[in-house]
Amino acid sequence: MPGTPLHPTRRQLTVLCGLALVCLGWYAVEPVHPDCLVLSGGYAPGDAPPAERYVAHQEAYEQAVSDGACGPSRPRFRTWTG
Repeated sequence: MPGTPLHPTRRQLTVLCGLALVCLGWYAVEPVHPDCLVLSGGYAPGDAPPAERYVAHQEAYEQAVSDGACGPSRPRFRTWTG
């Protein structure tokens, strides 16, 4: 059929590759926490909203970092090289 290409054009491939690079960049700079064990800290009831449980978890992690029990978070790409 005339006017309907059967394969992606260069522009579509360029946009797709650009989008893939943006996604990879976003994934690479997301902060990750090192493995550590926090035995006590923030508390949120089991039926609490997810946002409240997340805040309690973050507060417990920040307290563990300030106590020296855990290392600080860092960008994900820094964990790729060791």
